[in-house]
Amino acid sequence: MIPVMTAEDIHDATETFARYGVPADRIFSEIMRARYLDYVLFQNPENQQYGVSIEDLYENMKKTSDTLGLYEGDADTYVRAYTLALRVDPMAFAPDMEKGEDDVRALVEEATSRAKEAGTTVLFTGVEHYLPFVSRIFDTLSDKRLAFAVKDKVWKKRLQLVFPRCRLMMADELPEDTVSYDYIFQFGEGGSHSLSHLLKDTGVMDVILPYGELLSPEMEKDRSLWAREGKLSSYEDMALGDEEFAFLRFGSTTSDSISFGTASFGNGQYESTRALELPQDSFREADEWNIDVFIYNGSPALQTMLAGNILDMDYSIGTGFREIGETELPGGTVPVLSASNIRDYGISSDTEPVLTEKGQKGILLQGGDLAIAVSGDEIHMIPVPEGQEFLAGEGVYGLRSQGKYTSWYLKLYLDGPVGRLFLDTMKAGRGYAFTLSRLLRIPMPQAGDGTIRKADGLCRETVHQLAAAQENWRLAKRNSVGLMMGHGKE
Repeated sequence: MIPVMTAEDIHDATETFARYGVPADRIFSEIMRARYLDYVLFQNPENQQYGVSIEDLYENMKKTSDTLGLYEGDADTYVRAYTLALRVDPMAFAPDMEKGEDDVRALVEEATSRAKEAGTTVLFTGVEHYLPFVSRIFDTLSDKRLAFAVKDKVWKKRLQLVFPRCRLMMADELPEDTVSYDYIFQFGEGGSHSLSHLLKDTGVMDVILPYGELLSPEMEKDRSLWAREGKLSSYEDMALGDEEFAFLRFGSTTSDSISFGTASFGNGQYESTRALELPQDSFREADEWNIDVFIYNGSPALQTMLAGNILDMDYSIGTGFREIGETELPGGTVPVLSASNIRDYGISSDTEPVLTEKGQKGILLQGGDLAIAVSGDEIHMIPVPEGQEFLAGEGVYGLRSQGKYTSWYLKLYLDGPVGRLFLDTMKAGRGYAFTLSRLLRIPMPQAGDGTIRKADGLCRETVHQLAAAQENWRLAKRNSVGLMMGHGKE
């Protein structure tokens, strides 16, 4: 099995390739060549039994020069480059390859484990979303008839050389595919269509879709099909990076019920928190795919408030606030607000300033915005003081008022018992599957100007008192050294 390569491993391998006459920008080509030759040459039973001579290997290398370039070293050195190319993770040297996110890695590992337990034919689509981890899929499922579907013709050619034992297809070829699969991992976007017609009678399928796309009019036929088939067994909301996705699991037979909940991959493995289980017939009759409806009904307290019209799902946080997205920065020095800087009582003073260039992209938080920090199993939020601005760091999000509601009003609501009930529906396992899109859908209590002013004032005053108490406690701890350590016994 190909080992997971660390930055040091990649650096060492790059230097070794260079000694063998393979510069850094040629490594991936040599890996493609080595894997292709290994597959072709050892299709020959005689080579399987007796091996391949150095001369034969070198001559076959020359035959690939039209597509992969000519290796300019001698035969003995090429054998070393060939052997090393077969030992490393190909995707660690692929061009323009970004480091894969941990949550995507964990998702792929969950899908791979499901595929491992399935039959012999396996299909992974949307490969561009998880290219850094394709080698692990191939390694783990080496005993399967594995197929990959991509959207990019260039990557189809590359992956066909790197994994010649796999079947490579373009995504637009899938509707006409004639193979039946035991397991399908469908990672799609942009007009995705159900691939359930490609499943064997005993097959299972996992579908990952951007949440907004699942609810779009373009997906209406797919939603109707899935409801009629009755094989949907689980529907979960999850976050990959800062984006919200729907995670749909389909069984091989009709399911009596469907579970609804939240999935998380932030702790290195798949974790799920179930909110509600509903009979298949009830789900079909409801004709509803809004995940919030099911998750909120999994909480008796939230169910009571919504049923009693105390809160209206159509009057959400998104009615009064909007997400602060990336913009072009004006340039200059600006403090970076990290998740650790955000406290319930204010912003700590140890923010680090950075020099930004004009036109550089970033999320700029300004006075009056609500800064939100998500770290593990904690969510903290605080309005940005007037006259100040910060560049949002990792794990920091921002909301801006669109009218009469203030950030202080929203903080008081979300930090209160009702707001926390809604926030806790985003919990999965030991952390939050947090996305701003889902936060903006949380119902918000309607209020007039007078109520908003009172809530705003109450929150400001209480946070001020909390900050003062925190400072007093800090001073007390500092003074304890002199009080307790600086004097002898009385």
